[in-house]
Formats: sequence, structure tokens, C-alpha cells
Amino acid sequence: MKLYLHLYFNRTMSFVLTVFIILMIGYIDVLTGTEMAFSFFYLLPIILLAINSNVNLIDIITCSVVAASSWSYSEYAHISLSNTFFPIWNSTVRLLIFVIIGTLIYRLKEKENRIQSTNQKLKKLNLEKNKFIGIAAHDLANPIGAINSFADLLIDNCAQNNLAEVSEGLEIIKTLSANTMAVLKNLLNVAVIESGKIDLKMHQEDYINFIRNQITYNQIVAKNKCIKIELKTNLQFIPLHFDTHYLSEVISNLLSNAIKYSYPESTIIVQVSQEDNSIITKIIDNGKGIPEKEQQNLFYYFEKSSTQPTAGESSTGLGLAIAKQIVNLHQGTIGLKSKINEGTTFYFSLPMKK
Repeated sequence: MKLYLHLYFNRTMSFVLTVFIILMIGYIDVLTGTEMAFSFFYLLPIILLAINSNVNLIDIITCSVVAASSWSYSEYAHISLSNTFFPIWNSTVRLLIFVIIGTLIYRLKEKENRIQSTNQKLKKLNLEKNKFIGIAAHDLANPIGAINSFADLLIDNCAQNNLAEVSEGLEIIKTLSANTMAVLKNLLNVAVIESGKIDLKMHQEDYINFIRNQITYNQIVAKNKCIKIELKTNLQFIPLHFDTHYLSEVISNLLSNAIKYSYPESTIIVQVSQEDNSIITKIIDNGKGIPEKEQQNLFYYFEKSSTQPTAGESSTGLGLAIAKQIVNLHQGTIGLKSKINEGTTFYFSLPMKK
């Protein structure tokens, strides 16, 4: 409201000042006879007004009418007219000149503002691109470097027939490779989504059975922390149109986050319900929770919570942003509710096809 009043005040002051200047020029013109009648002075205030980014086109037209009227009055104030055609014609031509020039400058100013706005957006995108490349390079360089180091170690140990250390090294390589592939997968998803070339393969599936399968897949990861994933729903069968590949990305990202931030030997609840013509899916954990001021930013690329995973797991800051884009492409919505030390609930809705 304060911003609106500030802009309106500036616009009003610019308009009033322009009218005042035009009337003063007209008054001087009346005092000097017709010596200034064909001068450039009437057009200058209109040009200055058109340059002001706060004014509207109606302001320019109004001031043009005032300028043309003032000019005509100053010219014919002391002249006895025998024919009204020429004064009207002159006033009309002057009005058109003022309006056309003022409008052209106004449009050029608008175009310049749009160009400046676009440049600012491009600069911001360029910064995000650089940030994207930096994070990607950092996240990929560390595990790949470690894989290379352990590969050298395995070669040496194999030569010495130290099978115990070989087995341990293989486990580390497996973990690091999985982390690297997760980062690459997220980067590829971002590239496809942001390019606008994503092609959803929408077809009808039993959503409950789909969720059960996703729980089964993620339960394997959850076992490492002795976490149990349970499905709670009163629905037995839901025919829903969705892309199984991309929606599995959403479920996996949300369950992966729940596992990372849940305490060992806890339970994660996946709740599915129907509200009106939408299916609501909730992933509920009893983990550390997320600070309120950070919650909305988590759905942007590279945004991470200050809350640390319970077992030191890593995060790229891409999963939730990808999930949001995929849910949006399904014409759905996504959000979260969380309190520190009381856990987090991520939820998303998908429309049911009528």
C-alpha cells in the first residue's frame, strides 16, 4: 500500500508540475503576444513527462490537450476571428503532434524498461547457471576422485591378495557411485524440465498399487537406518492418470528426504486420501523438522535446510525443486508443514480425471 501511494504521489506530482509549466508557458505567450506561439517550449514538458516511468498514457494525452489549448488561446486571445475553421484546424494539428510525439517517447521508455528488466533476469539466470555449474562440479568431483583413489587401493590390495580390504573398498565404491549417479540423475532431470522438452507419458494406473511399489523400493534404503515405511489409506483402488516414471521421482525424492532426516528405528507414514476431485499424498516423518523461515525456499534449486541429516547423508538441493516441477506438470500442487523436533509432512495433490 505504501509503495502504491508513493508511486501515485510521484505520478500526480509529475502530472501537476507538467500542467503548471504548460500554463506558465501559455501565460508568458499571452503576455508577449504571438512571439512564442510557434516555439518548442510547449512540447518540452510533454517530452519530460513521457520519460517519467511512473506516468500513464492518459497523463500524456491530457497534458497534450492542455498544451494545444493553451497554445491556441495564447495565439488567438488578441485576434478577432472571422473564420473558426483555421483555429480549430491548427489546434487539432498541434494536439495530434503533441500526442504522437508524447506517445512515441512513452512507448520507447516502456520498451527500454522491458529491456532493462529482461537484462536483470538474464543476469540472475546467468548467476544461477554459474552457481549450478559450480555446485555440480563440486558434488561430482569429490565422489569421482574418491572412486579413483579406492580403485588404486584395490589394485594394490589385489596384488597382495588382501581380500578383506578389497571387499570393504568395493562397498565404498558402490556407495560413492550410487551418490554420483543420484547427482547426475538430478542434473539431467533439471536440464530436461528447464528446457521445456519434458514429455509426460500419461496413462491410467492404480495409484494405490503404484504407491505400494514405491514404498517397497525405498524400504530397502530405509533398512540401513532400521526405519519402517507404512502405508495408511482407506482406499483400495484409485484409477489415476499420471506419468509413472516422473511421479516415481517425486515419491522417491520425498521418501529419500524423510529417511535422511528421520531418526533410526523410527516410522515414516505414507498417507493417501481423496478430497473432492483430488488425491492427496502425505509423507509424514518424526524427524528433526525444518525451520519455518526456510520452508518455502526448499522448493527452489540448490536451496537446503540448515537441519542436518541424522546419519550424515548428503543432499544436492535439487530433489524438492524437481518434485515441484513434476507435480506442477501434472496440474497438481505441493507443499510442506514442519516444526522443529516434531517432524515434517510433505504433501502433494493430483487431480482426478473426470
